[in-house]
Amino acid sequence: MTKILLCGDGNGAHVLTALAIQNCNAQVNILSLYEPVRTKWQAALKEGSTLEVVDDGKGGPKTYRGNPVMVTDNAELAAEGAKILVFMNPAFTHDAYLRVLEPHVTEGMVVFTIPCQPGFEFAMKKAWGDKMKYVDNVMFDTLPWACRMSEVGKHARIHGTKDSMYGGVSAKSKAKPHVMEAINVIQKSLGKYPELIVSRPKLGVLLSITGVQIHPGLMYGQWGKWDGKPVDVVPRFYYDATKEGASYCERVSDEVLGIGKKITELFPDVDLSYMGGIKQWYLSTYGPEIGDTTSLYTIVRSNAPYAAFKHPVKEVEAGKFVPDFSVRYLTQDIPFGMVPIRGIAEILNFPTPMMDEIILWGQKIMGKEYLVDGKLVGKDIKETSAPQTCGIIKVEDIVYI
Repeated sequence: MTKILLCGDGNGAHVLTALAIQNCNAQVNILSLYEPVRTKWQAALKEGSTLEVVDDGKGGPKTYRGNPVMVTDNAELAAEGAKILVFMNPAFTHDAYLRVLEPHVTEGMVVFTIPCQPGFEFAMKKAWGDKMKYVDNVMFDTLPWACRMSEVGKHARIHGTKDSMYGGVSAKSKAKPHVMEAINVIQKSLGKYPELIVSRPKLGVLLSITGVQIHPGLMYGQWGKWDGKPVDVVPRFYYDATKEGASYCERVSDEVLGIGKKITELFPDVDLSYMGGIKQWYLSTYGPEIGDTTSLYTIVRSNAPYAAFKHPVKEVEAGKFVPDFSVRYLTQDIPFGMVPIRGIAEILNFPTPMMDEIILWGQKIMGKEYLVDGKLVGKDIKETSAPQTCGIIKVEDIVYI
């Protein structure tokens, strides 16, 4: 029986647990380092509850049921016998998980990051060092679903399922039978959709993480000129996106494409010419579910699976709301997404004015300092997963990590 070690305890982890058990007859161990959720999930198991995931996406309507073998913070216990590791946890927790797992890394492990963040392998290099040679990394650019967990260990729902997901893997790893077998296990766990297309260089996937290109830009577009006064209506995150926000996202996407083009020029064996912009990603991922494909602005505002998502806010008094800047759209997607890409650009000496503008706004909002005078030398840069934080200063060390 296949054993999967699943790192994380959030929305995606709940969904994948039930699907892997029912579709693949897998044993799933949950490694959870967040005590409030871990104890609730453990309590649900103790009381005899069964995790139930309702699928309203492409696979539905259908209900999946199944419980993990364990939910624990004991990395040794969770990792025992597992050759498939899936990181489905927020990027700001990657370092903690990597460090507790380091003593238990064994040869032949296949590590999936769903979704990956641009700095994941840099974080892995810091935590695992030479042990990286024992494992093979398979990285996907997005989550398989739009999903929400409604009750820890008991209920979750899939609102929408992507048609496909692009994965990155090195040519060396792809030639290994056990890596392809592990990819097949994940595909079987997910079902027919999304189709896993694992044919791209890892660096291309890392650069193309869509959340990094979308979330900070839409936040900046909505709140960059906010006057500090509470609002009466909570704006929808996507369906009420501003033209400025969509423009920011598109400009970030163009900068990412420019980075990819320059890397391919310098290293022709690393062909990133397939990389498309954020608009192309939306069209290939959601297709007929998009109501108006005229522009990125209309696409974001008419992509049906994301219609209900609202901006994160805090209610300061009855019917009065202010933005919540502590959410992952900033605290994850900037230090662990945009900053690592900006770090790659800095090593390449490639200009990124739009990223710089968003980072400067975001770091001020979060009370952090990453970018100073056009360089990633701020006092908080060590808290990010920029390549500079693990001693990488040459382009070839990024390309061939």
